[in-house]
Amino acid sequence: MSHKNQQRRQKLLRTQFPIHPAPASDLAAIAKLLSDTRATMAHHQPQQQHAAPVRPVEVVPPNVVKGLAAIANSAWRAKTKMVDPTTGEAHESMVRVYKDIERIYRHLEDIGFRIRNHTGDPYDEGQPMKVVTSEPRPEATRKYVLTTLLPTIYWNDQIVQHGEIEIAVPPITNNS
Repeated sequence: MSHKNQQRRQKLLRTQFPIHPAPASDLAAIAKLLSDTRATMAHHQPQQQHAAPVRPVEVVPPNVVKGLAAIANSAWRAKTKMVDPTTGEAHESMVRVYKDIERIYRHLEDIGFRIRNHTGDPYDEGQPMKVVTSEPRPEATRKYVLTTLLPTIYWNDQIVQHGEIEIAVPPITNNS
């Protein structure tokens, strides 16, 4: 149908079925009716109690989570052995393998795992880590993580494995 024919048809329909605007008194009556209907419905329906939002629970077999945590530990151990601690760069002979370890890290992150190495971080009591040893260090002004023996592993922000660390502590001074 051409554009001209459509316009003619619309004009014909408007003349055959005119819609006149409603008078203001009718609109006021309709608004009052709606208000009365809402009030009646609210009176007859019991108050709905607002429930706390339901948090989705993921059901994953514990052995799967344990296995993925073991993979994360192995990837972390491999990565720490490949990196020069002074520069933070992968050893030249390990660059290709290091890229594969980085991919494993990304895949674990994609499914919600996060591996946290604590070496060099300040240490406060109450952190979710197990202190294996503490060593007095003359340069230490406060406690810090000297070495991470096992990383803390999170899955969807829940701790799956508590880290194990060695901490450096300030030396004991005698004020005698």
